[in-house]
Amino acid sequence: MKRRTFLQGIAATAAAAPIMLNGVPARAMTSLPLLAQMEADAGDKILIIIQLFGGNDGLNTVIPIGQDEYYKLRPVLGIAEKDADNVLGAGKVYLNRALSNGSRGGLTAMLGNGTAALIQGIGYDKPNLSHFRSTDIWLSGINNSDPNVRLDTGWVGRYLEKRYPTFPLSLPDDPLAIQLGGFSLALMSSKGRMGIEVGDPSKQKGVSSTLGTLDMDSVGTHYEMEYAFVADIAARSNKYAANVKAAYAAGSAKLQAQYASDVLSQQMASVAALIAGGLKTRVYVVSMGGFDTHVTQQTDALNGPHPTLLGRLADSTAQFMFDMVRLGYANNIIGMTVSEFGRRPAENGSFGTDHGASSVQFVFGTQVNSGVFGQTPDLTNLDENGDLPYQIDYRRVYTEILGDWFGLTLPEARVILQDDSLTPIDVIKPQAGVAAPAQPVRVELIQMVNYPNPFSASTTVQINLEARSTIRVDITNTAGQHIATLAEGMHEPGTYKFPFTQAEASGTYICSVEAGGKHYTRMMQCTK
Repeated sequence: MKRRTFLQGIAATAAAAPIMLNGVPARAMTSLPLLAQMEADAGDKILIIIQLFGGNDGLNTVIPIGQDEYYKLRPVLGIAEKDADNVLGAGKVYLNRALSNGSRGGLTAMLGNGTAALIQGIGYDKPNLSHFRSTDIWLSGINNSDPNVRLDTGWVGRYLEKRYPTFPLSLPDDPLAIQLGGFSLALMSSKGRMGIEVGDPSKQKGVSSTLGTLDMDSVGTHYEMEYAFVADIAARSNKYAANVKAAYAAGSAKLQAQYASDVLSQQMASVAALIAGGLKTRVYVVSMGGFDTHVTQQTDALNGPHPTLLGRLADSTAQFMFDMVRLGYANNIIGMTVSEFGRRPAENGSFGTDHGASSVQFVFGTQVNSGVFGQTPDLTNLDENGDLPYQIDYRRVYTEILGDWFGLTLPEARVILQDDSLTPIDVIKPQAGVAAPAQPVRVELIQMVNYPNPFSASTTVQINLEARSTIRVDITNTAGQHIATLAEGMHEPGTYKFPFTQAEASGTYICSVEAGGKHYTRMMQCTK
């Protein structure tokens, strides 16, 4: 086979090869379909990005109860206090009731038990209200609304390119990043796309196994080296396909959560299966559309397109975390939502909302500093376009993930995000081996039995306070049901021990501690 024929053939095969996962068809993100990489020293941290296409309405996600202006701006779409959920332990924060959807209590329960954080007023300066442009801005991680500035790499792609400088000369056993449900600029680097798209592993395919033979006179030439490189890529591509398929088969058998049939829920189930099956992929991107709610955003507070979408987001996330906690992967996973913009505070004449500016973002996982970041937006203080000014630069969350989660220094994270002024938002707990500023309050939970975890009849939560603090200690189950409050009120510095004896059945319990304005969580396993 001649060199040009071979290269053209393998590229054509790669471009046409569908990779399916859970019935969602997709196409390889590179000309060689599985051109992603993983190295042994990448660590065990996993990032899940949930992309909400269309622009999620933050004001009907987190309800500004108590602001009369909200109901003046939204006489039809405004949600009354009786139709919203006040979040346990999060102060006067009210969520759309759809966020408690599902058997696990959704994101509302996760905020209550300390496994999620809510960021209000997130956005960027001089927001662009084009879906395409604003999506590019969020996924690139560059704050520049100038339509003449081209954004062709993503913040995750640039991080991966820095972390794996030998790409594509060195390819690992498993793909570094996997995307379900469509293309994402987030994974693009200057060397190409750093991930693969997958669908149903039962139909997983690599590239053609018929590579031909070298010409006799090519031995010892540069062409022989190039041929060997491409042949290695083909072999690894087929291995990636086999590894993804095997991991999904092994992992899906371990899942016990009740995933719904909608696309996002099935994508989250697929990610859970791949993680449970041992795949070493470190970044997953999933997505859900439908948030461009210009017309009939809801039929009432609990029904219609927007509540339905929020319910799917909340339930799929909670079901996913239930499996990850139960299987022991939860402490290695951080997830977050992204959406290109919020909606305008004033409803339009079609019972919907138009493109707006700042919105809300969820970050979830057992390693988040659970709570509410940012202030409830002041609807009497809108900009000249009638939009909400942003409070928190969205790139501060990226800075935190690159630093506290993936281990970059602050200068390195700033280079990735191309801004020397960025600071982390402190939404992730300091991780082992990652430098972090000293915390005014440190909370330490210890199981006082023969083995710290699991316990049988009882366990003791020990808290070490370094400063005088108001604390609250709550126990919930993984369905989001409140089991007990072990402590509440002001406590002086010192060590406190609180027994927990109300575990009525075997399973995982979540201890959530609020102290010094921060939230801490610990999983406790009961075996009876």
